[in-house]
Amino acid sequence: MMKRIAIFPVTIALIFLLFLPAVGREAVYDMRHINFDDTTIIKIKTPWLFWWNELVDPQSIEKGSAPQPTDIVMMPKHWTDYKLHGEKLPAKGCATYALRILLPDNALYGLYLDHMVTAYRLYINGVDVASNGMVSKDITKMRNEFRHQTIYFLPKDKSALLVLHISNRDYRTAGMWQPVVIGNDKAIQSHYNAKIIRDLFLFGSILIIGLYNIALFLFRTKDKTPLWFGLFSLTVCARILATGSTTIAHLFPGFPWELQIKMELGVFYLGGLFFGMFFHEVYPLEIKMKHLRFFNAVFIILTLLAIITPVSFFNRLVPFMQIAVLSGLTYVLVCLIIAAKRKRLHINYFLAGFVLFMLAAINDILYARNILPTMYVLPIGLFIFIFTQAIAIARIFSFSFLQVEHLSAHLSDLNHSLERFVPHEFLAFLQKHSIMDVQLGDQILKDITILFADIRSFTTLSEKMTPEETFKFLNSYLNRIGPIIRSHNGFIDKYIGDAIMALFPHSPTDALDAAIAIVARIQEYNNERSRLGLEPIRIGIGIHTGSAILGIIGETMRIESTVISDTVNLSSRIESLTKHFHTTILVSGEVYEQVKEYQKYHFRYISKVIVKGKSKPTRIYEVLSVYPEESLPLFEATIKQFQKALTLYTKKQFEKSVALFKEIATTNPHDNVTKNFIIELEGNKAGRV
Repeated sequence: MMKRIAIFPVTIALIFLLFLPAVGREAVYDMRHINFDDTTIIKIKTPWLFWWNELVDPQSIEKGSAPQPTDIVMMPKHWTDYKLHGEKLPAKGCATYALRILLPDNALYGLYLDHMVTAYRLYINGVDVASNGMVSKDITKMRNEFRHQTIYFLPKDKSALLVLHISNRDYRTAGMWQPVVIGNDKAIQSHYNAKIIRDLFLFGSILIIGLYNIALFLFRTKDKTPLWFGLFSLTVCARILATGSTTIAHLFPGFPWELQIKMELGVFYLGGLFFGMFFHEVYPLEIKMKHLRFFNAVFIILTLLAIITPVSFFNRLVPFMQIAVLSGLTYVLVCLIIAAKRKRLHINYFLAGFVLFMLAAINDILYARNILPTMYVLPIGLFIFIFTQAIAIARIFSFSFLQVEHLSAHLSDLNHSLERFVPHEFLAFLQKHSIMDVQLGDQILKDITILFADIRSFTTLSEKMTPEETFKFLNSYLNRIGPIIRSHNGFIDKYIGDAIMALFPHSPTDALDAAIAIVARIQEYNNERSRLGLEPIRIGIGIHTGSAILGIIGETMRIESTVISDTVNLSSRIESLTKHFHTTILVSGEVYEQVKEYQKYHFRYISKVIVKGKSKPTRIYEVLSVYPEESLPLFEATIKQFQKALTLYTKKQFEKSVALFKEIATTNPHDNVTKNFIIELEGNKAGRV
């Protein structure tokens, strides 16, 4: 019994020792439970196998014959943050990372690869699929490169073994900087496109703002505020090119990596110089030049170091540079707070934008050091800052002109408001540039077409509404009519209750087209009213053309524009006849003679009228074009019968006339004029009986 007890722990120990190497040879990330749709992307943050200073053959990892891993490490993380035998790993060197991903299917997947420091090669299931720079154990053969990229792959048996070879020679940190992002092919492509669109938007917007401000300075060199702001904006653009998704490495393949890093760091500190000078120009009493000279000297030295020293030396000064930047930002922040207490002009814009920018800078510094689990937001912070400062600068530039512009705008608004009482077109007829030029008695004789439009049974409609509802109804109706008249080269001369009088100075066809469009719009309006449970409205339109006097009448303290002539009276009379004949649009013979050649219009002669004060009668025509297309053939087919019946009516042969009118009504039940004649004739017959 004692022997069995002694054998048990020995057996357990042997089993543990037997399986220990196998456990250490593979790290697995199980993603089989994830539904990878077209919007799902996953940042891979999980332990990976890690071989220090070894470029392990991916096939050996696949077969399980690879050497024992150095460790299992949480990724993403720089290998310079790990300790081996109590000491941190050096930045120079190489490493292998491996991770097996278990996927829900064998569909097409994609990976988005961010910066690796500073060269890498990726294998999936033993196949070389992507690389940046040249990976090597030999320092002399290493070639650095920073470039975002996407790759696509098909899993093998719902599994993918990722093997990363990473090497670094010159940078102060090394390893995987950002997590690998996985998703299906469409999700990864969308993710990549979104990054490109964001960077292009930021670059384009900031570039335009920068060039605009430099142009402002060139036109007014006395004020250097836009110069410093424009130069700062351009340095931000250069940094976006060096670090964004659409980097110079993408635009110019083979672009020197060292020059790219110099752009990334050097222009940033050069931008700090422009940044300080900009705020000094805006608030010279708070941000004093004697204090600024110290920061400028630091930033100039840092910029020169970035240009003339190798990256392997210069990038090791980044922590010191970050301290210098935070010190400069803190100084400017304190000065802006003092300016805010003193209630300096536009300080709210400057302070708000600066605080957001400073928070973004602090976030990125802490994120780069793996202190905050956020993301890089400095480009967005810079854009917000530049945008708010651009607004503030625009306000500063416009402030000196504000009073003049305010007065000009007030006069313009006043003139525009007055033109709503006296139309601009009316002033043009009188050859006046402004309503202020109008004098009592100004007049002109002109050939013009006049349109009258009136709502049928408006009194009955208004009796069912309160005064407030009546005004709302009229304004709703007129808001639909006015734009149509203006779009057909006309203008409204005056409102007469629910009626309007519109003038068309160019051609009677403008008035006719406007009338047809008005009828169509009223039909739409009636559909809206029907849905609201309101009864439809009907209108009548009369059109005549002829000479008229347009002028200004009244007395010294009260004047108005008007049109005086028989043309106005006849137009009004024609409109009133639409009630009698139950028609929609009637035109005079003068209008008909000028437009009858246009085949798009359809007319029918229906009567003659004599206007008060005139001995010569005027022929009246109905516009058939407002009827539905299916009804027009019926009107066309009965025109000759109608004219014959009308002739019989004129000759007082009423029985023959009414018989013919009834035939027409049977053929065309839409003919309201014919029905009107039948009612009139039968009424007269009953009266005679």
